[in-house]
Amino acid sequence: MNQEKIGKFISLSRKNKRLTQEQLAEKLGVSINAVSKWERGLNLPDVSLMEKLCEVLDFTLNELFAGEKLTNEEMVRKSEKNIMSLMMTLKQLRIVEVFTQILIGVGIALTISSFFILTKINQKVVFTIIGLFIWIFGLFFKVKIRKTINQLEN
Repeated sequence: MNQEKIGKFISLSRKNKRLTQEQLAEKLGVSINAVSKWERGLNLPDVSLMEKLCEVLDFTLNELFAGEKLTNEEMVRKSEKNIMSLMMTLKQLRIVEVFTQILIGVGIALTISSFFILTKINQKVVFTIIGLFIWIFGLFFKVKIRKTINQLEN
């Protein structure tokens, strides 16, 4: 996926529909800044917005990912390529999800073990804070990754 090409495609499609960035942002419930970043190729729309964006600007997800209007033949070819890309992304996300579970476990283990292993109170406090930080960090990313996986699978 070429973010710049996708951004130019979003911009051109929006202009063809005679919409301003502000109007598109309002229809999608996002900021003008978000639309601007998409159109400049700095960010891609969130997965949860892509279907609505395609509906508003009258193109398909395949065309969005390709950054251009496609013929029927190109649509089939791009669909297969996009499915393979999505499968690889899901596989990578599941690997990262396992890593977050390990992080959560390490954080919990560090927090609990600091009470039993360490003798000085200041060491217990420091290691408990570090353990809690690792635990919360892992939990935060696990929730975000799980949400993304669920969106991609549905």
